[in-house]
Amino acid sequence: MHVRTVRAALTMALVCLTGLAGCSTEIAPPARVIVVGMDAADWGVMKNILDQGKLPHFSRLLAEGATGRLETFIPLRKSPILWTSIATSKYPDEHGIGGFVKAASSGETVPFTGNTRRVKALWDILGDRGYTVGIVGWMVTWPAEEVNGYLVSDYVQYETENKIKLDKQTYPEELFEEIDPIRVTRADVSDEDFDHLFPAEFTPETHGYAPWQKDYVKMIFATDETFRRAAFHLYEKDVDFLAVYFNGIDSMCHNFWDYWKRPGHPLGCIIDNYYIWMDEVLGQFMELVDDETLLIVCSDHGFYGPRRAKDGSLMLGVQMHGRYGVIGLMGKGVRRGSRIIDAGILDITPTILYALGLPVARDMHGKVLTDGFQAEFMKSRPVEFIATYETGDRVAGEPLSSPVDDKIKERLRALGYIQ
Repeated sequence: MHVRTVRAALTMALVCLTGLAGCSTEIAPPARVIVVGMDAADWGVMKNILDQGKLPHFSRLLAEGATGRLETFIPLRKSPILWTSIATSKYPDEHGIGGFVKAASSGETVPFTGNTRRVKALWDILGDRGYTVGIVGWMVTWPAEEVNGYLVSDYVQYETENKIKLDKQTYPEELFEEIDPIRVTRADVSDEDFDHLFPAEFTPETHGYAPWQKDYVKMIFATDETFRRAAFHLYEKDVDFLAVYFNGIDSMCHNFWDYWKRPGHPLGCIIDNYYIWMDEVLGQFMELVDDETLLIVCSDHGFYGPRRAKDGSLMLGVQMHGRYGVIGLMGKGVRRGSRIIDAGILDITPTILYALGLPVARDMHGKVLTDGFQAEFMKSRPVEFIATYETGDRVAGEPLSSPVDDKIKERLRALGYIQ
């Protein structure tokens, strides 16, 4: 019997018992939670496109969901730190992910890898309690760890042009055979297919961009499209918790912000076009939301744009991030059209635990986003607590090198994150 069926039966039994005791009827938790993570999504950046009616699904989220600004860490931190904090409700000195790269004991600089995380992630906690999970593309998840379900690591995006198979790109390992045929490479993206993001009539000669920029957008789009396909593939496996990460908005803002800030510049459409495509993707996930599903949309930070140093030069990298990202809840138990106040990235994991009927750990630093839930939902199911979910069975190790390390560092240099 599926774990959701068992939980539903237990909940109904509890409802009967509480009803007999004269207590209020408990509202059962959602049968499934879906998290859509969009790096750097920002209400302010998308405002003009929203006003033009070009983001109908974000507009629907604002109208039918509970939404607000999601505050990131100040001082600003890099995305691997933030997405790990989102998934753990722990600060970086606790979870151990300190950025994009780390000096290994060998003296070599290598990317942080999932085995360096010191604490349990949300998917570990849920799996320990019988929930099946599907995780796609989340930062710092290679090598794919054992989960109660399925994990498609962030490294699935690398070396897709040559279809090189790395070890532990997925869990279970044989899941890769299902994911490989649906992976999208830069070579798979024709100019015609790509026209909705990067108009085919744009050329370096007429529009003044470097040829690599178009290829870069194709690469990022191919990655996000791969993760989109993988997420829907795992959804079909009937998981209780599905989480997928998309990088594209952040990458488009890093590369095309200067064009976007120039009124009328034709290349300014690239950021808007990517938001419009991500809105379409959001709409596809919204189609999965029924009376027993909770959808959460979040970003790790917003986007502010390049700041200038004292000598007038542009400061690249993390300085381009904004303080506030987005948070949106939609589906079962959500207070329609409500505003979520005082939300931070550490609040995502406690909110998901609460929604699924689990206690929040007191050694987590976030809170449940109670503003987003209906009063009757909260009244029937008060927030409960547990001391910790850390059992001491997780041992962090040294970051692991891989054949794609150079490719990863090349991409980070292009974004200005490393030298």
